[in-house]
Amino acid sequence: MNRFIKETNEVMKLNLRQLAVFVLLYRLVAGTLYIRLVNQLLRLSLRAAGYSYLTMSNMGAFICRPVTVVSVLLALAAGMALMLVEIGGLLTAYQASAYLRRVDLVAILKGALEKAGDEWRKGNWRLLPLSLATYLMMNSYLLFRILSRIKPLNFVMYELLRSSGGRLGLVAVSVILVVVGMSTMLVFFTCMVEQKSFQDGLRRSVELLKRQRLRAVGLLLFINVLVVAFLLLLYLVIVVVSAVVVYLFAAPYASMAVLAAVCSRLELVTLFIGGILVVLADFGALTVIYYQAEMKNRRSAPWDFTPPYEMHFKRKWLLALTGAMAGVSLLLMFDMAYNGASPDWSALGQTEITAHRGSSKLAPENTMAAVERAIDEMADYCEIDVQTSADGIVMVCHDQNLKRVAGVDRRLGTMTYTQLKELDVGSCMGSRFAGERIPSLEEVLAACKGRIKLNIELKNIGNKSSLPEQTAALVKKYGMEDQCVITSVKLGYLERVKRMNPNLRTGYILAAAYGKYYENEAIDFISIRSSFVNKPLVEAAHENGKAVHVWTVNSKTELEQMKLLGVDNIITDDPARAREILYREKATEGILEYLRMMLR
Repeated sequence: MNRFIKETNEVMKLNLRQLAVFVLLYRLVAGTLYIRLVNQLLRLSLRAAGYSYLTMSNMGAFICRPVTVVSVLLALAAGMALMLVEIGGLLTAYQASAYLRRVDLVAILKGALEKAGDEWRKGNWRLLPLSLATYLMMNSYLLFRILSRIKPLNFVMYELLRSSGGRLGLVAVSVILVVVGMSTMLVFFTCMVEQKSFQDGLRRSVELLKRQRLRAVGLLLFINVLVVAFLLLLYLVIVVVSAVVVYLFAAPYASMAVLAAVCSRLELVTLFIGGILVVLADFGALTVIYYQAEMKNRRSAPWDFTPPYEMHFKRKWLLALTGAMAGVSLLLMFDMAYNGASPDWSALGQTEITAHRGSSKLAPENTMAAVERAIDEMADYCEIDVQTSADGIVMVCHDQNLKRVAGVDRRLGTMTYTQLKELDVGSCMGSRFAGERIPSLEEVLAACKGRIKLNIELKNIGNKSSLPEQTAALVKKYGMEDQCVITSVKLGYLERVKRMNPNLRTGYILAAAYGKYYENEAIDFISIRSSFVNKPLVEAAHENGKAVHVWTVNSKTELEQMKLLGVDNIITDDPARAREILYREKATEGILEYLRMMLR
């Protein structure tokens, strides 16, 4: 065991820096492009099925549709091809390391593409599903953590783990994967290094592993346990550091909500790092296993793993390539963060939290202060109300009469933009908010782009109003179709929004649950008073591919009840408290309370 670990360490560290950079940049670039591809396929499949959202209730019917089947196959094929290229890069670097040869990033990238291309030309298509099975085995724990964050899959996993049959089934699948892996773990080496066909490569793998399969599996298991233990320790350190930062800099009332949101995001970062570490460690270990087995069985001269001379580029080209890949990856990630990930995924995650009229409990409703407070409290959405001024400017305000919020007994629609900007709508909540003005929708869109999603409610100001078209145009102008949803009590407004821009998500606001409103193609979700929500209603909406938003939920009991019912979005006046109640974890809560006690 000591010799194996020592040799694995030697093989890994020789080209570790270059290989780690390759895998990191490759995953950032290829991963973001792959997410875009899957998103487009998901949108196509949902459109063909007539669904707006994918939920647990409509998952079975959705998957069985021909368009969905084709889309899934295309996504799987693209994913497996990307995995195979990465494996080619790993083998390029580790083969060189086995014979003490250094390679640069350019050589690894070129070797990855050439090896994958060779397998394509040889017709070794069975390496594609094998690459998927290999990554499933290597990343089983990390995948479990990721899948547990996806609502439908989390439900399935929970039900499987609850039943004895489900647990036995998971054990059986694990055993099958291990048995397959015991014979095929060196197939990538025999096919990509020795240039064999898949069948010959499989026979060669079995031959090399003769009488040492169990030892090889044990060694790989030991390596993976070490990696997972390191990741758990890393995550614990990150949580503690995050708790210290939150305690020192976050407002006390929002500290738990901020910590829950921060830890959730940091866990994803940790899992991303873990995915890289796992493949680096596992393929390093496989290289040692392959090399040791090959030395025992070799009857010919050793392979020369030295890359051809033309694969070595000057340092400036190496830096240029690294910079280009890093630049592309950062650009793609910034684009996803700034312009928003597709809402097609939103119903798959945890129940989202919307700040009602901004964080209206702690700041004047529908003001920039309320919007900024909602962002500080880590709300997923900020709900705002819009109507038009006398000169046709879309303004953010709930009441049509301004007496309650501004002390002026006039209708907003009778005042111009300039007149409205002179009103003080903040003093009603104290002197510290004095001078807060009614913002325009453009101001809110500009402030929220890339920071928080918006739920824009169109107030019913008459059939002749151009409010639906103006709002849709502004959302498109700011490129925020994936960051905004449009809601209204007036179905005609939503139909006009859909005609203006079919890609915009629309929600029908209901005071009571009557009729089959969720079958209307002009709406993508329903927004309903929480007291009218029950399990049959949620299931009926989900079966028709519609999400369910509920308003206005503030009490602890009702928040927990809405989560149990499986609603997709909770609209609340206190988003920080809602997140604390719904998503706090005992571990992070204990750490934060301990810090509060120690630092008093």
